[in-house]
Parts: sequence; structure tokens; C-alpha cells
Amino acid sequence: MLAGKFLEKYSGVEFTKMHGNGNDFVVFDEFEEVVVPEEEKSFFVKAVCDRRFGIGGDGVIFIQKSEVADARFRYFNSDGSEAEMCGNGIRCFARLAFERGYVKEKFRAETLAGIKELEVSGNAVRVDMGNVLFSPEKIPAKGGNFDGVWRVEMEGWNVYAANTGVPHAVVFLDCEELERLDMEIAKKIRYSDAFPEGVNVNFACVSGEKIRVRTYERGVEGETLSCGTGSVGVAAIAYKLGLSSRNVKVVTRGGELLIELVEDEKGGEMRAYMTGKAVKVFEGRLLELELR
Repeated sequence: MLAGKFLEKYSGVEFTKMHGNGNDFVVFDEFEEVVVPEEEKSFFVKAVCDRRFGIGGDGVIFIQKSEVADARFRYFNSDGSEAEMCGNGIRCFARLAFERGYVKEKFRAETLAGIKELEVSGNAVRVDMGNVLFSPEKIPAKGGNFDGVWRVEMEGWNVYAANTGVPHAVVFLDCEELERLDMEIAKKIRYSDAFPEGVNVNFACVSGEKIRVRTYERGVEGETLSCGTGSVGVAAIAYKLGLSSRNVKVVTRGGELLIELVEDEKGGEMRAYMTGKAVKVFEGRLLELELR
């Protein structure tokens, strides 16, 4: 059992609890020194994210130095798996890295999804999310139809998909259906053979100038209050389908995000920018933490 060794080794480690629209994270500062050895990060994250026996969170963020940017963003889902990108998480990372003097208001961050440019203004952070990828091989997705947007029929719905740093599936519903939807149905899409690397699943409805979204996150394996990369995916697909404008407010259960889309007419690519809050909840030290 790892618990005895685990308690002894990590007692006293400092952390910051943060959230972006209710998508909550435990942040560890590894900018000056490694806190958790690489081979132990997965089980460490699982213990920390446990809402009964740990601190509790949708994921864990590590702030690290980078050789190619101003800082490095490492993000792990609550199941211990490392993800390429997290839109709400990187805003929390940006605010804390700025407040600790590691970066300036405008800076570049290394992620597994490439270099991201960020701008911190108080508790709000604007993120250059990069290009939205629509081609099936870059999502990745198998089968289906592709005419600018990949689509497949599944569970009686038209399921669309794009990659916004991580793969996202999107289903558009009417707003009443969205509110009463049992999110367990998302598992059938999340684990579908159409998505060889799995997929995050977003259900959305367009309501005037806003889009309401609920997201089932891969790695968390449940619904979260907000998903930044998912909100970008929904906004980009909605725009492609003619359902919304380039600049749109996405309303998640944890709050609003502003998504701005810029099309490159020559290259045919679409770049996305996301602005939202990053909130510090509390700071503390690990005392007794048990891996279950």
C-alpha cells in the first residue's frame, strides 16, 4: 500500500486551490524546484483530487519553467492522466504565475497542445487558444462525414467534432432538452469507436446571442461546471453551421466565457480566443493525504 510512504513524503507541500467558472483545480508551484517526481505524478494527482479523502478537484496543475516559452503548463485530469490542454485550467495557471512574478501580463506558455499566448488583467485572463482543427485525422475521428465540419449520427443525434487542444464532440439540442438531459448518455459518445483517443462530450443550445453548454469531460469521467476547450469547440462548430456569430458568450453551469473567432480567409483556418475569470479560493499545505 502506497499510503504510508505517500503521507510521509508529501506532508507540508504547499498548494493553491483555484477555479475557472467552477472548473476547480489544485495548483502546485514547480517553477523553482520539482515537488512531485515525474513517475509519481499520476497517483499523487488521484489522491489530491479525491473529494472525500483529498483536497478535491477536477484536475491538478503544475507551474514549471520552460525552455521554449516563459513558463510551462502541465495539466492532469483527476484520474491521473495528463491532458494536452485545459482552457479553464490555463487561466488559473496564468493568474498565479503572474502574481508570483514568473511572467509578465502578456506571456507565452508551453503546453502539450503547443505554445499559447496569454494576457492577465486582474482575475480575468485572455487566452489565444490557437487554431481549431476540424479535419477527422486531427480530431481524431473515424468514419462519419466531413464537409467542413466532421459529423456522424449517434444515439439519434447529429454529433459534430473538432479539436481545440483536445478532442470535443458537440450535440445541439433545444434548451429545455438540454436542461433535463441525463449526462450519463454522454458515455456512449465518449467511448465510441468513432473516437480512437476518446472524446469530451458537449451538449449545447443556441439562445439568442448566447450558447448554453453542458460538458462531460474525458479524464474526469463526469460532468464539470465548465470546460474552456469545450466552449471553444461549441462556439466554433456553431459558427461553422451558421448558428451563431464569430463573437459569442458561452454560458456554462459555472459562469460565462467570451469566445472570439478569427478566420484566415487565405488559409481557411479559424483561430479562437477565450476570456474568462480565474479565481483563487484558498492556499494551504498538505497534512494527511491518503491514496485510495
